[in-house]
Amino acid sequence: MTYESLHLAARWLGTQRIDLQECSSTNDEAGRLARAGARHGTIVIAETQRAGRGRDGRTWQSPKSGLYLSAVLRPTIPIASVPPMTLAIGVGVCDAMRIFGAPAVLKWPNDVLVVPPDHAQRGPFHSGSRKLAGVLVEAQSQGTRLDAVIVGIGVNLDTVPIEVSDTAISLGEAAGTTIDREAFIAQLLAGVERWVDRYVAVGLEAVIPAWHARMALGLAARATVDGESLVGEVTGLDDDGALLLRDDAGQIHRVRSGDVEVIRPVL
Repeated sequence: MTYESLHLAARWLGTQRIDLQECSSTNDEAGRLARAGARHGTIVIAETQRAGRGRDGRTWQSPKSGLYLSAVLRPTIPIASVPPMTLAIGVGVCDAMRIFGAPAVLKWPNDVLVVPPDHAQRGPFHSGSRKLAGVLVEAQSQGTRLDAVIVGIGVNLDTVPIEVSDTAISLGEAAGTTIDREAFIAQLLAGVERWVDRYVAVGLEAVIPAWHARMALGLAARATVDGESLVGEVTGLDDDGALLLRDDAGQIHRVRSGDVEVIRPVL
């Protein structure tokens, strides 16, 4: 593969770009810009974050070797349609990873995983899979009207902090090559734009088959359903984007919110 062979190009995502050496959080910066009237497609990229975060306020390690990007979107969708947009964005992020040679797969609802190259002979969905990227989607609204969606994407681009090296991997390591930062950003924007447009135009009907085609198969996961801990095999998504888990008795459970922890491959 050569960068010249990559044909995707974003049309509106990234038409206004703000680059920062450092900030507390690119989502915070993009949120501030959105409230000040930033147009659809504005992006913020930081070299490092002092207080990067993932879902539920968890800390996202943000060394200078990573990519921290947030976008201001103003889609014409109801507020209730914002959370499932995470699935569409995940597909776009996953596609960008694959273009650069990483065996990326999706974990519900907002993570991109990758198979360590030195374990590839053991199969693509073993317990050594590590996190490559994450997505954080936040809505801004006025009453019942959606004003903006802030999309945060964190990518382990070159290296990962030693303290998370057992559970995370960089794109460069996964792809087995040095990654051109700007070339990757261009493909990331194009992939995300493509799937956001599809989601806004068609809805989850267009996204779920694509998500299934990229999902991590053969995994057992732990989730909380109706206040109870559940362990089951990940079988896919339902029509509403909820995760489906099959327990040991064969019963299917829907997981609509909360954390899903991959605990082992299904044997």
